[in-house]
Amino acid sequence: MNTPELFVASVTPFTAPAGAVDHGWIVRHLRWLEAQGVDGVVPCGTTGEGQSLSVAERMAIFDTVLHHRGQLRVFAGTGCAALSDTIALTRYAIERGADAALVLPPFYFKNLSDDGLLGYYRALCDALPSSARLILYHIPPMSQIPITPAVIAGLYQSHPHMVYGLKDSGGDLAYLSMLRQRFPELRVYVGSAALLAQALREGATGGIFALSNVFPREMRAVMTAHLSGGDVETAQQRVTALSAVLKPYGNPPALKALLACMADFPRTSSRFPLVDLTDEQADALWAAVRSL
Repeated sequence: MNTPELFVASVTPFTAPAGAVDHGWIVRHLRWLEAQGVDGVVPCGTTGEGQSLSVAERMAIFDTVLHHRGQLRVFAGTGCAALSDTIALTRYAIERGADAALVLPPFYFKNLSDDGLLGYYRALCDALPSSARLILYHIPPMSQIPITPAVIAGLYQSHPHMVYGLKDSGGDLAYLSMLRQRFPELRVYVGSAALLAQALREGATGGIFALSNVFPREMRAVMTAHLSGGDVETAQQRVTALSAVLKPYGNPPALKALLACMADFPRTSSRFPLVDLTDEQADALWAAVRSL
């Protein structure tokens, strides 16, 4: 049994709700995460507010993360609504040393055909070095564009060596089971912390979690118990409870508030349209977490 991989869907710190990215904070967070024993980070994804960042801002974040990665692996979040932006960001990240790119579907036009989505991903692959590796990002609750089996099969047919894996943030174990049966060679990273134990039983490679920004040891405990035959359910119950406590507050603002409370990080902001927690909300969240 292979050791499950633990990745962090890392937050992006801003100096103010309409301010710049705080690159010094990112470096400090990377060192903290590395000390906590995570395998890697995913900058500029959903939790990293990637769609609130310009192409230039994302490139600058990739530079900071890749320069200060230490022993961490890096999956760069590069998906955009415009194919040209996705190509530019993905090429930039790969050429500067990212291990893979996590690529969200183009999300503005809904009810896309498989041919349209497959064409988008094939055009991306054609524009990249042959050594590039892509992780498809299945997150229909946000994008409303699912990664269908036909799209995966089509990419395996045309660009088999570039399909590294898939992040499943759909919250549907039936979808994950289907992937494992139809594409056993596909690396599947679960995105829902509450489903980690079940996903590992289904054969998931590991996970990419927002919760790992603050609670990497709790996430790792589920993986360790799964690997050793330990008490998986107790470890999973704790993770599920933590996830439920954060949910009403919204992930990026809540995670940033907790890092200030728990790990003495400087207070940092999310970017509009997300709204930071008030002091009263942060105190209530921290009290709820302590109670667990």
